[in-house]
Amino acid sequence: MTTRPGATGSAGAAGAAGEARAAAVAGAAGTAGAAGTAVRRIAAAKRIAAALAAVAIVQAAPGCGRSAEQQEADALLHAIDVLRDAPSEPREAREALLAELERQPASTPPAASAKDTCARAYRLLLDATAAEARVRALLEAPDGAAGPGALADLVAADAKVKESAEVMPRCAEALAILRRSGRRGM
Repeated sequence: MTTRPGATGSAGAAGAAGEARAAAVAGAAGTAGAAGTAVRRIAAAKRIAAALAAVAIVQAAPGCGRSAEQQEADALLHAIDVLRDAPSEPREAREALLAELERQPASTPPAASAKDTCARAYRLLLDATAAEARVRALLEAPDGAAGPGALADLVAADAKVKESAEVMPRCAEALAILRRSGRRGM
């Protein structure tokens, strides 16, 4: 089989042209900016919700010798762990995880304590984050719409962050009690 001269060169040129097209597409995607970010955030929130639904189905299946209370505690611990380990952005995804935690059943005192305490700590934190985002948006607005209400929102957000920081150790303590009670069979 013979190759004609320059065949390798034309293949190299075709490869370079493909790379140039890929770079142009990547550059165009970079200019999509906020729209692309919003789409990625929504997609991430949908993936997290789908994963939680799958976990809920698995958790609802009867365990090997585990009581209903133990299964409930496992599902609650998992929901709190997923919320705690979730990235802070997109905030909408964490809001969905918190809503999932708030929907979890908690029929025993240790489960109810863990659910209520941790949900409160994360609700305060997410509310503060939302208020800070609103103030940031007002400050970045071209018309400078930030007024005295923005300062009040910022003060309220700071108070919620501090309160959340006070509640978080109680959440950790309630989780430890729930884990220990699960090992003892509630």
